Amino acid sequence: MDKLTKTETNFVNEIKALILEAQKSAYHSVASIMIQVYWNIGKRIVEQEQNGKERADYGTRLLEILSFELTKEFGTGYSERNLRNFRKFYQFFPQPKIWNACVPNLNWTHFRSLLRVEDENARLWYLQEAASQNWNTRTLDRNIGTQYYLREEEK
Repeated sequence: MDKLTKTETNFVNEIKALILEAQKSAYHSVASIMIQVYWNIGKRIVEQEQNGKERADYGTRLLEILSFELTKEFGTGYSERNLRNFRKFYQFFPQPKIWNACVPNLNWTHFRSLLRVEDENARLWYLQEAASQNWNTRTLDRNIGTQYYLREEEK
Protein backbone atom coordinates (compact mmCIF):
# COMPACT_ATOMS: atom_id res chain seq x y z
CA MET A 1 0.00 0.00 0.00
CA ASP A 2 1.21 3.49 -0.75
CA LYS A 3 2.20 5.92 1.95
CA LEU A 4 -0.83 7.60 3.52
CA THR A 5 -1.44 11.28 3.24
CA LYS A 6 -1.67 13.36 6.39
CA THR A 7 -5.48 13.53 5.99
CA GLU A 8 -5.72 9.75 5.59
CA THR A 9 -3.45 9.16 8.58
CA ASN A 10 -5.55 11.50 10.74
CA PHE A 11 -8.73 9.75 9.60
CA VAL A 12 -7.31 6.28 10.40
CA ASN A 13 -6.12 7.49 13.81
CA GLU A 14 -9.57 8.92 14.60
CA ILE A 15 -11.20 5.57 13.75
CA LYS A 16 -8.63 3.70 15.88
CA ALA A 17 -9.36 6.06 18.79
CA LEU A 18 -13.11 5.39 18.45
CA ILE A 19 -12.51 1.63 18.55
CA LEU A 20 -10.15 1.85 21.53
CA GLU A 21 -12.60 4.01 23.48
CA ALA A 22 -15.44 1.58 22.75
CA GLN A 23 -13.30 -1.37 23.86
CA LYS A 24 -12.37 0.44 27.07
CA SER A 25 -16.01 1.26 27.74
CA ALA A 26 -17.07 -2.34 27.09
CA TYR A 27 -14.39 -3.67 29.43
CA HIS A 28 -15.50 -1.35 32.24
CA SER A 29 -19.15 -2.28 31.69
CA VAL A 30 -18.39 -6.00 31.85
CA ALA A 31 -16.16 -5.55 34.92
CA SER A 32 -18.90 -3.59 36.68
CA ILE A 33 -21.54 -6.22 35.88
CA MET A 34 -19.28 -9.06 37.02
CA ILE A 35 -18.64 -7.34 40.36
CA GLN A 36 -22.40 -7.13 40.84
CA VAL A 37 -22.72 -10.81 39.91
CA TYR A 38 -20.00 -11.79 42.41
CA TRP A 39 -21.75 -9.81 45.16
CA ASN A 40 -25.07 -11.50 44.33
CA ILE A 41 -23.43 -14.94 44.31
CA GLY A 42 -21.94 -14.16 47.73
CA LYS A 43 -25.34 -13.06 48.99
CA ARG A 44 -26.99 -16.27 47.77
CA ILE A 45 -24.26 -18.40 49.33
CA VAL A 46 -24.76 -16.69 52.68
CA GLU A 47 -28.54 -17.10 52.42
CA GLN A 48 -28.42 -20.74 51.28
CA GLU A 49 -25.41 -22.25 53.02
CA GLN A 50 -25.36 -20.15 56.14
CA ASN A 51 -29.02 -19.30 56.54
CA GLY A 52 -27.89 -15.75 57.34
CA LYS A 53 -25.46 -16.89 60.05
CA GLU A 54 -21.82 -15.73 60.22
CA ARG A 55 -20.51 -19.21 59.39
CA ALA A 56 -21.88 -22.29 57.72
CA ASP A 57 -22.68 -25.40 59.70
CA TYR A 58 -19.83 -27.89 59.82
CA GLY A 59 -19.87 -30.41 57.00
CA THR A 60 -21.81 -28.30 54.51
CA ARG A 61 -20.61 -29.15 51.01
CA LEU A 62 -22.46 -26.47 49.11
CA LEU A 63 -19.32 -24.58 47.98
CA GLU A 64 -17.70 -27.79 46.77
CA ILE A 65 -20.80 -28.79 44.79
CA LEU A 66 -21.40 -25.26 43.48
CA SER A 67 -17.77 -24.91 42.39
CA PHE A 68 -17.88 -28.22 40.52
CA GLU A 69 -21.13 -27.40 38.73
CA LEU A 70 -20.21 -23.80 37.83
CA THR A 71 -16.76 -24.79 36.59
CA LYS A 72 -18.29 -27.52 34.46
CA GLU A 73 -20.75 -25.02 32.94
CA PHE A 74 -18.73 -21.77 32.80
CA GLY A 75 -15.06 -22.75 33.02
CA THR A 76 -12.48 -21.50 35.45
CA GLY A 77 -13.14 -18.67 37.86
CA TYR A 78 -15.55 -20.47 40.17
CA SER A 79 -13.18 -22.37 42.43
CA GLU A 80 -14.12 -22.89 46.06
CA ARG A 81 -11.59 -20.18 46.93
CA ASN A 82 -13.28 -17.69 44.59
CA LEU A 83 -16.69 -18.63 45.93
CA ARG A 84 -15.40 -17.96 49.46
CA ASN A 85 -14.17 -14.57 48.20
CA PHE A 86 -17.63 -13.83 46.76
CA ARG A 87 -19.17 -14.72 50.12
CA LYS A 88 -16.66 -12.54 51.95
CA PHE A 89 -17.31 -9.70 49.50
CA TYR A 90 -20.99 -9.79 50.38
CA GLN A 91 -20.25 -10.04 54.10
CA PHE A 92 -17.74 -7.17 54.09
CA PHE A 93 -19.89 -4.95 51.84
CA PRO A 94 -23.48 -5.97 52.66
CA GLN A 95 -24.91 -2.69 51.35
CA PRO A 96 -24.40 -2.34 47.57
CA LYS A 97 -24.39 1.46 47.84
CA ILE A 98 -21.10 1.22 49.78
CA TRP A 99 -19.16 -0.26 46.87
CA ASN A 100 -21.42 0.37 43.88
CA ALA A 101 -20.37 4.02 43.48
CA CYS A 102 -16.73 2.91 43.21
CA VAL A 103 -17.29 0.25 40.56
CA PRO A 104 -16.42 2.38 37.50
CA ASN A 105 -12.86 2.89 38.83
CA LEU A 106 -12.27 -0.45 40.52
CA ASN A 107 -12.16 -4.00 39.24
CA TRP A 108 -12.51 -7.35 40.97
CA THR A 109 -8.76 -7.46 41.72
CA HIS A 110 -9.15 -4.25 43.76
CA PHE A 111 -11.99 -5.80 45.75
CA ARG A 112 -10.03 -9.03 46.30
CA SER A 113 -7.25 -6.91 47.80
CA LEU A 114 -9.75 -5.11 50.03
CA LEU A 115 -11.02 -8.45 51.33
CA ARG A 116 -7.65 -8.94 53.06
CA VAL A 117 -8.30 -5.88 55.25
CA GLU A 118 -10.02 -7.06 58.41
CA ASP A 119 -10.60 -3.62 59.98
CA GLU A 120 -13.86 -2.29 58.52
CA ASN A 121 -12.91 1.38 58.86
CA ALA A 122 -9.58 0.77 57.13
CA ARG A 123 -11.25 -1.28 54.40
CA LEU A 124 -13.76 1.49 53.67
CA TRP A 125 -10.99 4.09 53.72
CA TYR A 126 -8.92 2.08 51.21
CA LEU A 127 -12.03 1.61 49.06
CA GLN A 128 -12.73 5.34 48.95
CA GLU A 129 -9.09 6.31 48.43
CA ALA A 130 -8.54 3.74 45.67
CA ALA A 131 -11.62 5.02 43.84
CA SER A 132 -10.99 8.75 44.31
CA GLN A 133 -7.22 8.60 43.72
CA ASN A 134 -7.59 6.11 40.85
CA TRP A 135 -5.12 3.68 42.43
CA ASN A 136 -4.19 0.66 40.35
CA THR A 137 -4.13 -2.68 42.15
CA ARG A 138 -0.37 -2.56 42.75
CA THR A 139 -0.70 0.79 44.50
CA LEU A 140 -3.62 -0.49 46.56
CA ASP A 141 -1.71 -3.65 47.54
CA ARG A 142 1.37 -1.62 48.45
CA ASN A 143 -0.68 0.82 50.54
CA ILE A 144 -2.45 -2.01 52.35
CA GLY A 145 0.85 -3.82 52.93
CA THR A 146 2.53 -0.72 54.36
CA GLN A 147 -0.54 0.11 56.46
CA TYR A 148 -0.97 3.49 54.82
CA TYR A 149 -4.34 3.90 56.52
CA LEU A 150 -2.80 3.75 60.00
CA ARG A 151 -0.08 6.23 59.08
CA GLU A 152 -2.67 8.66 57.69
CA GLU A 153 -4.88 8.28 60.77
CA GLU A 154 -1.94 9.17 63.04
CA LYS A 155 -1.44 12.54 61.31
